[in-house]
Formats: sequence, C-alpha cells, structure tokens
Amino acid sequence: MGFELRFASHALNSHGFVSDSAENRASDLHELFADEGVTAIIAAVGGDHSCHLLPLLDFELIRAHPKVFMGYSDVTVLNVALWQQTGLVTFNGPALLTDFGEHPCMLEYTERGFGKVVCSGAAAGMLEPASAWTEELMSWEDKADLERARVLSPSPGWTWLKPGRAEGVLIGGCLESLQHLRGTRFWPDLRGAILFLETSEEKPSPATVDGILMDYENMGVLSQLNGLLVGRPMLYTDEEKRELREVLLERTGKYAFPIVSDMDFGHTAPQLTLPIGVRARIDAHAQRFELLESATS
Repeated sequence: MGFELRFASHALNSHGFVSDSAENRASDLHELFADEGVTAIIAAVGGDHSCHLLPLLDFELIRAHPKVFMGYSDVTVLNVALWQQTGLVTFNGPALLTDFGEHPCMLEYTERGFGKVVCSGAAAGMLEPASAWTEELMSWEDKADLERARVLSPSPGWTWLKPGRAEGVLIGGCLESLQHLRGTRFWPDLRGAILFLETSEEKPSPATVDGILMDYENMGVLSQLNGLLVGRPMLYTDEEKRELREVLLERTGKYAFPIVSDMDFGHTAPQLTLPIGVRARIDAHAQRFELLESATS
C-alpha cells in the first residue's frame, strides 16, 4: 500500500497472556506518539488488557502529537479513552493480523474503507454495505490462515431495525471492552452521540447483551443517544441473531432514535473504519449512513 513500516520496541515480545508488561506497552505508545516520523499507529490485534495501560498513559504528550490511532476489539478501551481525554479522533478499524494480514491479500472492502476514512482529507460521505462477508476462523498459530483464502458468503446487507433520522458524533466499539470503562474517568460523554456497538468472537448471549443494555438504561446512557449502530454478530445462529434484534428493540422501546444492525464493523470481515469523534448521519427511511466530517486534517 506504499507505507513504510516499523514495529514498536516491545511489539513482538511475549509476557504471559499479553505481549509485554503494561509499562513497556505504554512506553511503546509514548515513543510512537512522540516520534514525528510516525503518522499512524495500528494495533497488531486485540485481547483483553488494554485497561492495564490507562493509568500509565501521558495524555498531554498524546494531545501534543496527534496522529492516526487504530484498532478494534480490546483496542476499543484505548480508542475511547484517548478521544475522551484528548479530543483526538481515533479509528475503530482494521488491525494488522486480522485484516492487513489477510491471506492472500487484504479484503478490498476493508482496504477501500480504510483509505476513504483515514487516508483522505475529505469527509468520507456515504458508507455502503459489503456484498459478502465471513466469520471463518483460521488459526495463525499453526499457519492454517496461509493455506487458502477464507470463504465469504453473500451478504443480505444491513438491517434498518428502527426508523428515524439522526445526526451525532460517533462513539463506540466492542460491547465487552467498553465494560472496562464504566465507572471510570475514561467513560465518554454520550450526550447526542450515535453509539456503535459490536460483540466479540466470545459471543455473549442475547441474555448477557440484554443485561448490559439494561445497565446502560440505568446509567442514563440510552436517554442520551441520537442513534445506535450495531455490528454483525459473530458466530451466532439465526435464532440467536433474531433474539438479539428483539433485545435491541425491547431495551430501546421508549426511545425514538433510529437503529441499524448487522453492519460491517467489528469481528466479522470485511469491516468498515469508523472514526470516533466525527459527526455522522443516519437516515433509516432512505437507508443511508454517512460521515459528515473529515477524520484527518
């Protein structure tokens, strides 16, 4: 794609169930943000321990050296915290292993979306559904992912679950990862926001999602929203997907904001790149979703 690449100092290490200590991982981020030769920082993969870094991060340093920061899943924790603490637009989008490292090449929809949102100085405008998708898992550990391309299935498109028209700042990410931020100073201001949510390959049950959304109701989150986007769930049966839609409608029943579900972001492939902190518009009647502002300067 024409980029010059470098690995962070501790990126290839192994420290139990993480790549390295929290101190070394935070040091990597500080080093990369401070380096004027680095224009983008892309996560290798997700996990469950970005929360280790939050008390160690120098947000003033990061604010003073704005650049592209991108990942998804557990990186949701950093995406949202960086935006909330500094105002830096961050990107819920492709990671190195899962997307840029797709065999035999990056999926065209993912690459096009990344270029449209991250590599252009203009507002991305209307985003459209992918024509095909996959949730197939092929092991990196035994190099099964290099044996063949993953099998994609035709996509029925997005589900315009609840009518309405809304504008607001995009905020969100992986539902389970956002749990790490609740009750902390890193929880985002969601007043007037378009919240986007998706579930991981760990596949929380519809009952679990229902409980989390009820927590959001009790926190006052749902009453603050202008709209809701939901990523295509990974590894769910058709019946479980139906139950998830019913949960979404029941938990949001007293609110008028539009909902779009089964969207192309998160743990299935290919995926959109969604910029946190950029204004977006949902028009369910016209079946349009668009980004109204540039994500980069």
